[in-house]
Amino acid sequence: MINRLVQLEQERLHALGYNTVVTPVAEMVSEKERVIQLGNESLILTGIRVGSNDVVSDNTKLILVSPTESVECTQRELSQMGTSIYKLFKCYLIIKVKSDHSEIPEFRLDFVKVTPILTN
Repeated sequence: MINRLVQLEQERLHALGYNTVVTPVAEMVSEKERVIQLGNESLILTGIRVGSNDVVSDNTKLILVSPTESVECTQRELSQMGTSIYKLFKCYLIIKVKSDHSEIPEFRLDFVKVTPILTN
């Protein structure tokens, strides 16, 4: 599935005259709200990794929003999606965290980033 999403994004960008670079990226999350400006790049969510000081929590709710996709679930629900987690985010990505903790335990969201580059 991830290969197909990457392929579709590459085909879309190639039709616009761009080559693409595909790279894995990780976003560390430790605050209640964060906005990631993507511009012409696309992010495909592939997983969640929780720090060693915290277990996957049912009390920590994640909200991921962009113009192309939105997800609202707990950390546990997101981690249980396993290999079917793939979501495509374009333009921008808003990450909101709702938790019973006074401080948000740091965790990592894993993505594959598709970046357009100009061809000569």
